[in-house]
Amino acid sequence: MRCWFCGGPAQPGDEVHTGLHRDVSESFLGLRREWKAASVLVPRCRRCRIGHTVDQTARYVLIGSAAVTGLMLLAWGASRAGGEPWADEWQLFIPVVWTVIWLLLWRAVRQRWFKSRWLAPRPQRYAREHPAVQELAAEGWEQRDGPL
Repeated sequence: MRCWFCGGPAQPGDEVHTGLHRDVSESFLGLRREWKAASVLVPRCRRCRIGHTVDQTARYVLIGSAAVTGLMLLAWGASRAGGEPWADEWQLFIPVVWTVIWLLLWRAVRQRWFKSRWLAPRPQRYAREHPAVQELAAEGWEQRDGPL
């Protein structure tokens, strides 16, 4: 079996689970939802699994960093509006730069700026283009684990 992302030999256990759902029904005043679910295993090699993990980790660190930086900037803005600015406002520069660095790193991984043999040539969302997933989508399955 070949890796869907790079064409190399796929490894058992490294597959991507692509979830699909359909036939959503609501009951009990719309408070309970039920649906049918399916999962397609898209073959993937070790290299692509590691590359997708690097991409996902960089994204999560970026989101966390942006949240902390946003809260700090919100607190800084509130203190300025209250008339008591922080004594060491220059320290806000550090989390902002940290967040920008993670943004650039994540973008570099996503855009394949690094020529590393451990980065996947295609993003994990490319699993949605797999023929088995497309076949189920043509039958009315939606390409998410469950309804929003």
